[in-house]
Amino acid sequence: MNLSSHHRGRHRRRVAASLMLIFNLALLANAAQAAEFDERVKAPLMKDAGSLRTQAQSYSARFAALQGASADQLITNRALASERFDLSWQIQQAIDVRRPLGDLSAVGFVDRGDGSYDIDLREFPQWDRVDQTLTALMPQMNWDVYSRDLMNRGMSKADVEKLKQYVASHDVRIAVGEKTLPISLGFGRTVRKFDKLKRPVADALVLSYVYQRERSGAEATREWAAGLLGSVDAASARILLSTLSEGHPSYIWAPSDQSAGIADILATVRQPDFESLATASAKGEAP
Repeated sequence: MNLSSHHRGRHRRRVAASLMLIFNLALLANAAQAAEFDERVKAPLMKDAGSLRTQAQSYSARFAALQGASADQLITNRALASERFDLSWQIQQAIDVRRPLGDLSAVGFVDRGDGSYDIDLREFPQWDRVDQTLTALMPQMNWDVYSRDLMNRGMSKADVEKLKQYVASHDVRIAVGEKTLPISLGFGRTVRKFDKLKRPVADALVLSYVYQRERSGAEATREWAAGLLGSVDAASARILLSTLSEGHPSYIWAPSDQSAGIADILATVRQPDFESLATASAKGEAP
């Protein structure tokens, strides 16, 4: 009797410990998913052309080594995608303020002489946002035509159906909204705090917000694309990726209108109904 009670007690403790572990993991997952805007996080900026070249070469070398093992590394490898995002952010900011990038021809940048750069993505795929291509094209796909194309390339009918089901049941816009909404709402509260204290909102703070929001959005599209590839076997995933790499894709990296963007962002978050509009937009609801 005592031995049986002892075993039952140990079993209950193990169950309780397991439930507590699951509960804690769920809390951590929710906390990560609901990450808010953090004033302490600064948007990364280029220090100098030499440092940028070293970073670009180091990243390109890591990508090449990992690509040899798998062609989907920029989708499935979170650390590599994060490194690419931060480096790309620095490059875009430098281009926006007309800072010379130096000689980056070895990693694919061809100076067009007008402040923009050409990149051959076939030869330098480390700069390609394949996740963006997947999230843009797959929800709009004509499956009657595309299904035949994929099967002609060797994909099974069952895997084609899995792709269709994944796209139909996973709305990438909602996924991005869930990741970015807490950051937008948190930034709105920060701006209201600054306004109440009659303190100016520095451009650097707005830039930090844009960086955090876009980084979270990029992670959401990466996760969506990784889930899409993971819904089928490895051979079918390779077939899908190969259909995106055909032709001779190129990319023009050009300046964006950063100053106008900052003014527009502040005007938007200062609207009295900003939170309700942002929440509705994140849920895919019409305003």
